[in-house]
Amino acid sequence: MTVSPTSGKEIHHRLPWVEIARLLATLVVIMQHVPSVAFPPNQWLIGPALATFFLLAGYFSSSGLGGQGSGTWTARRLMVLLRPYLFWCAAYWLAVGMPLDPNALVSVFGLGACPMLTPMWFLRDLMMFTLAAFLFSRFRPALYALGLFCLFLHRWDDSLAWPSPYMFGDFTLGVMLASAAPGCLNRWGNMPLAVHASILLASAALVWASCADSFLIPDGSYSGLFVLAFLSFGIIVKAVSPGWSERLSLWASGSFFVYCSHIFVLIVLIGVENCFPSPWPAWVWWCLVPAVYMMARSVYVFLKRYFPRSLVLMTGGR
Repeated sequence: MTVSPTSGKEIHHRLPWVEIARLLATLVVIMQHVPSVAFPPNQWLIGPALATFFLLAGYFSSSGLGGQGSGTWTARRLMVLLRPYLFWCAAYWLAVGMPLDPNALVSVFGLGACPMLTPMWFLRDLMMFTLAAFLFSRFRPALYALGLFCLFLHRWDDSLAWPSPYMFGDFTLGVMLASAAPGCLNRWGNMPLAVHASILLASAALVWASCADSFLIPDGSYSGLFVLAFLSFGIIVKAVSPGWSERLSLWASGSFFVYCSHIFVLIVLIGVENCFPSPWPAWVWWCLVPAVYMMARSVYVFLKRYFPRSLVLMTGGR
């Protein structure tokens, strides 16, 4: 999704394989949050999945950040992100019993602390990255230099209290790609299938090898390949089965709502698990990840059909 810099309206020009990449990345995020033993491959997939989100966000924000209407576009973009951020943080605050401790109130909105609803750090960071890109948009060399510098920096802590430098680098890289090579996503989609297949096979082999104790290559050294794998997956699916490609692209339409709301679905499932005499094994939770996505998306479809205006608050209008 992108927005016209003049009218502020959404431009519905979606590439199915890009939507599938978002769907796949959202499933990885849900897998990261299930209350069980961590799914082993996910430790190598979660970083590239988030990088894919920020890279695409920067790519599709580039057109709005340039030109005379960039200030108006940025203000509208920030509001599109701020509404769901405030809504879901407040909803989680209510769900956990409205703790009145000052530190808890600060964490509701992620001010110098991890948001109480942890996945909302993504929206908080995206708002800050969008604002920073706008402030530097008149002097692109400074923006690009800062982004490339941040691309190789790690968090100074793991608290999620502050934005991740390397995620700002991914966002800026997306802006750079859109500015330097307009239409590069289309060209990527038109590359030979052998290229996309080789990327997927190499990524799968690395994930398999990484799960072995004797594997010595650090995970960060090939995260870029995994980002490309997310972007190649949908292209391969379309080549193998156009019908499945259309279906997956359709399911991806609610990925932003699912990202914001999947924690609430997991809370419900934890309540169901408590009704059983013993906790569910880890593999059950891993298998439930697609079901969590579809349950959250079914709520999205229901709201879109019967209460479409509610989505303005919950998703910023998506």
